Amino acid sequence: MPPVDRSCLRIPYRLLLQRYAAVDDAEDDLLELVRQVAGADAAVCWKEDIEHSNPWFHTLILYVSASLGEFSHAQHGALMDRLRALDLA
Repeated sequence: MPPVDRSCLRIPYRLLLQRYAAVDDAEDDLLELVRQVAGADAAVCWKEDIEHSNPWFHTLILYVSASLGEFSHAQHGALMDRLRALDLA
């Protein structure tokens, strides 16, 4: 089994739209969550995966780069806990 890429997070659009009026409305909150766990200089790249004909499978993909290097297992766990608290994971 290949290693898990902790720096790539997939958030289902359906969950984002249950919490926010639009996916764009979630971006500031998501960036803040990432910076809280990965550092103020953490970088996030956004990508949408909306090619599937069924919207159930549409996702927002976040690529996280921690401010001090690798996005650690502990940081990933903390971010996932925060996403679950918002019902986004």
